Amino acid sequence: MKKFLTIAGARPNLIKLDNKLKQVLVWTGQHYDKEMKDIFFSGLKLPKPKYDLGVTELGEMTDKISKIIEKEKPDYVIVYGDTRSALAGTMSAYYNNVKVIHIEAGMRSGNDNMIEERIRKIIDDIACIHFTVCQEDKENLEMDYKKTQVYNVGAVQIDTMRKSVFPTKLPKDAYKYSVLTIHRDFNVNKENLEEIFSALETWGKKVEFYCHPRTALFIKKNKLELPKNITILPPCSYKQMINRLAYAERVLTDSGGIQLEAYYLRRPCVTLRYDTEWHETANSGWNFLTGPSKERILLALNNNIRGKGEWEYYGVGKAKENIRLYLENL
Repeated sequence: MKKFLTIAGARPNLIKLDNKLKQVLVWTGQHYDKEMKDIFFSGLKLPKPKYDLGVTELGEMTDKISKIIEKEKPDYVIVYGDTRSALAGTMSAYYNNVKVIHIEAGMRSGNDNMIEERIRKIIDDIACIHFTVCQEDKENLEMDYKKTQVYNVGAVQIDTMRKSVFPTKLPKDAYKYSVLTIHRDFNVNKENLEEIFSALETWGKKVEFYCHPRTALFIKKNKLELPKNITILPPCSYKQMINRLAYAERVLTDSGGIQLEAYYLRRPCVTLRYDTEWHETANSGWNFLTGPSKERILLALNNNIRGKGEWEYYGVGKAKENIRLYLENL
């Protein structure tokens, strides 16, 4: 069997890791806050990484991963999605002439101004094996990059979601609250946050704001006042978040992963961006792209239409198994 070096560094990576695959795990430290790391390692019962780099900058990550590659001599480096850690792992592998495997390959939002979009394209160009979440992404790679080792396996985080434990009885506050997350750099500014908060104040319903540490720091430093109907809460464990999403009236987010989670749970999602890489969530009517516009947010919040669409579009929860079977037979 080939030797795999897996790079992780952010919450979305942890949700997607396959703890049944024999691999050397490297944690970069991109999400350095304990609230964004430890609760996910323990809650998802993930093995302790062999290497914990404790760095957040791209250059430092790249240099340290290169040294690990020289020491471990892997056959492949595995990266997930479009994070800074994934880019660092890809560049380190490229410098050391090691093949790259990209999980969640081929995704496109169409917005090259977003750093994640540029990262996706760089990784897809370098990677030799690509695993996609849907047929559309597979076609992107075959058409734009003429890639041949492209496999549509579904979204790996659906596997993790299916193992989450939901209450046997509806919680008392089911569908009486909404969930809000904001972390993208283009939204963490005074103008956009005030526009979003103003929309939610006008709406008037209860909102649970699971606040990213960086967003919380910005709000505190700039003395932004939140409406009384918004309650700030710290990041919670993965299973807790999935359960809160499952019984939310609405989900508001600028996260990519939460858009998929809301879609899978059939909860209406308001995406605080003007574009998405999860096209089916919007095409099926479950996801409304509003950006940080108060007018558009309120239109979406007051829209009671429920979407339709193919439930199995992003797979049926066997993506990790399919990837593992392929990798174990390389």
